Amino acid sequence: MLDALAVITAVLVLFALIYLRTPVFIALGTSGLLGLLLLEGWRGLEQVPIAFVSQLESYSLVAAPMYILMGEILAVGGLGRAIFRFAHAWLGKLPGGLGVTAVGSSTVFGALSGLSLSAVTVVGRMAVPEMLARGYRPSFATGAVVASGALAMLIPPSLMFILYSAISGVSIGALFAGGLVPGLLLAVLMALFVVTLAVVKPEVAPRTDEAITWPERWKTVRDVAPALLLIVIVLGSIYTGLATATEAAALGALGAIFIVAVFDRALTWENIRWILVGTTKISAGLLIIVGAAFVFSQMLVVVRAAEAITGFISGLAVPDPLVVFGLLILVMALGCLIDAASLLLVVTPILLPIFEAMGYDPLWVGVILVVALETAVITPPVGLNLYAMKSVVPELDIGAIIRGALPYLGIEAGLVVLMVFVPEIATWFPSITAG
Repeated sequence: MLDALAVITAVLVLFALIYLRTPVFIALGTSGLLGLLLLEGWRGLEQVPIAFVSQLESYSLVAAPMYILMGEILAVGGLGRAIFRFAHAWLGKLPGGLGVTAVGSSTVFGALSGLSLSAVTVVGRMAVPEMLARGYRPSFATGAVVASGALAMLIPPSLMFILYSAISGVSIGALFAGGLVPGLLLAVLMALFVVTLAVVKPEVAPRTDEAITWPERWKTVRDVAPALLLIVIVLGSIYTGLATATEAAALGALGAIFIVAVFDRALTWENIRWILVGTTKISAGLLIIVGAAFVFSQMLVVVRAAEAITGFISGLAVPDPLVVFGLLILVMALGCLIDAASLLLVVTPILLPIFEAMGYDPLWVGVILVVALETAVITPPVGLNLYAMKSVVPELDIGAIIRGALPYLGIEAGLVVLMVFVPEIATWFPSITAG
């Protein structure tokens, strides 16, 4: 009884600190330390520093700063513009063409950066002003970018999968393979939604008579070819077993330096400083959250929270799919209050044993959790993609941005349902690459 009271107190403190807009790592660390203190006294805090450091020494986490570095390097060049022109040349004639272009651009950029905020910022700066200038409804224009920016969380190289791997022990390469098919499927579903809405309500996305010649199309292919080749090299080296995900990340960073220096000629001293500062800030912010979340999860391990919840659920006469849906709905609801990366670190130690007890593959668990957590970046009040879009187009009302993103929650939820009944969507490609 006292253990349960200690955990409840720690969780209430966590949510209170988050409500007060305390930095997430402070909220997680403070509530975790409080819980350990209540459970085991000062003795419970003695091992925290060692455990904190040992968690951050995980070899798999080295990949995170490398992929962040790769994305920051590519962002200073002309890659964003090249990708947008490429997508527009091949998709722009479809109904809602610029919206479809935004989805396509975010998909490609997500495969290079792994950061949804970067995708929203880079693609949004080019796509949204262009759409608004052509008479697109603001909510339509921003919704396509905000929602498709979240694809970077699922399409490899995904930082979310690196974090999940550090906790679960599942291979990063297998997780990257598992996220590829659902990520591409989600991109197609978003593009189909954009086209359908533009056909049903043509006033939200006026058609354009702009003619694009075939020579112009092939020129965009040449312009974006180095970036596409880099994606193939990084992911191909992982899937073929030639390199680990961490080694491939280092290879990708070197490739990004070559592209920006030789093709874009943008590797100036000022840009190098911007790259290093940005990489350090993002990496430090991410890793300190990892450490703080580990402190919180240690408290849950002490009270055997996962075993207790698993035992309780096992005693219920409820079909497994309903339990899965209930847990995933809870995760999506919490995503409205806590950012996706922090929430993944908190819920994985609790939910993974529960799903495994029901016979689900840990790889599938990681992929479906990331799909569910994609909603966290597009739902208020915490949805980071919403505020990133607001910073790109400050003249737009945040309400319009939120309204544009909300329909895509249905698409995300639909994919979650489909993956529960067809888990092969996440496990088929990893089984092929492993073979």
